[in-house]
Amino acid sequence: MNNQRLKISSLRFVAVVVLGVLAAVAVAADERTATAWTLVEEHWYVVEMGGGRAGSMHSRLESDAGRYRSQSTIRMSMNRGPVPISIMIATSFVESRDGEPLLMSMVQDMGIQPVEQQWRFEDDGVVHTTRQGGRETVTPRPRPDHGGLTPMAIHRAWLAGLEAGEKKITYSMLDPQSGLNPVEVTHTHVGTGEYDLGDRRIPVTLWETTTSLMPITGLEKYSGEGHLVYQEVDFGMGNMVTRLATKAEALAEVHDAPELLVRTFIEPDRRIPRADETSTATLRLRVNEGTLPVLPTAGAQRVHHRLDNRAATLVIDINDSVPATEAEIADAAFRESSAMIEARDPLIRKLAARSVRDAGDDPLARAEAIRASVRTLVSSKGLDTAFATASETARTRSGDCSEHAVLLAALLRAEAIPSRVAVGLVYADSFLEHRDIFGWHMWTQALIDGRWVDLDATLDRRYHAAHVLTATSSLGDGGIDAELATTLMLMGNLEIDVVDVGYEP
Repeated sequence: MNNQRLKISSLRFVAVVVLGVLAAVAVAADERTATAWTLVEEHWYVVEMGGGRAGSMHSRLESDAGRYRSQSTIRMSMNRGPVPISIMIATSFVESRDGEPLLMSMVQDMGIQPVEQQWRFEDDGVVHTTRQGGRETVTPRPRPDHGGLTPMAIHRAWLAGLEAGEKKITYSMLDPQSGLNPVEVTHTHVGTGEYDLGDRRIPVTLWETTTSLMPITGLEKYSGEGHLVYQEVDFGMGNMVTRLATKAEALAEVHDAPELLVRTFIEPDRRIPRADETSTATLRLRVNEGTLPVLPTAGAQRVHHRLDNRAATLVIDINDSVPATEAEIADAAFRESSAMIEARDPLIRKLAARSVRDAGDDPLARAEAIRASVRTLVSSKGLDTAFATASETARTRSGDCSEHAVLLAALLRAEAIPSRVAVGLVYADSFLEHRDIFGWHMWTQALIDGRWVDLDATLDRRYHAAHVLTATSSLGDGGIDAELATTLMLMGNLEIDVVDVGYEP
């Protein structure tokens, strides 16, 4: 079984979960020919976060006369302050016996309506299908030419590397959670040991693994058959552990699910009076451990990194947006529809047109009209939804900052205004019984007159300067961008000093 791919899926899942949280569905088997799959093997895992049990992972390998099908399902429960939520991601990969990709699919259940994405590999391209709430979108894509390996091809390469005694194993892989974009993976051998399964101890090899997806190194233990038996990844908010277990242990009910929201709040060195009225701010950021990732100079924010690579000074001016790069201006990802930002949805197009009917022709005025409309459209504001799509939010009219941001991005694109979501921190006078804190947040940026303009649909006004931008994303098909994963390195590992703030006259 290709447990290397399952391990990458679990890391990707954490990125989605954490960014969605802070900021029983089966994968549809859309096969052209009915087939009888035979179970080859399966494994069950317990998933822990921050020292507490959070959920489970289940992997299966099946085969028929000429194909393999690898499946994995991750389920987790956690709390956003006082609100419990449950999240599931299931993936499936069908390939030929000689390692040719045939069908990838993913179901992501983080809202009310699960989202299914499917990539069918044809001779002349790939057919990408998205389904949610009875709606279906079909988009042709070019067949990738990067040579990413399928799950069983990776497994064969892994076993060959072990047999040859290699101390470093590197490959490029396809994964439904990354869509058609390849993920580069490197395993480095660091030792041997034993793993306690309760009734027996098994010999394992120890590896440090890095990926192009996330700037994080995981420690993993593999059996001689190449099966993942243990993985530990250190995030700022606490370790995530995935460990081999029995089916009964993996499926046991989760009690005292971990809380991820409040523990990531940051208390600055001093409060910001009337934060929602600020137009300029100078903030100093510093990590407690490690190196501060490179933060974006974009929108209202300009970043000056310190030579010691542990701190940076941010200068925010909401009336002086940074010019976009030529690559950003040309990037079609900020204009196209995706599973999360379905700008072609008829309801999205209708809401967008209604939002700007009295706004005139000025792009900024139209963007602001859409922002104000989204603030009203999302009438039920709460923490119950982890990370819903724009299409779902347009129908449920419910959600928190991420739902506001994604819906706003979709309405902007429906009106031919390029957009992306922004992830970072926002200052709050009071939130969940905590006062004067920075909490993790999501908002939107619109590309207007060659500059990224910040738009926060949760506010009464367009934007204010008490925001810290840590990453941006087009939220293209396949899941959370690698750029957003950088934010995980900051959660629970950041201090903020308020140097200066300014207000409009």
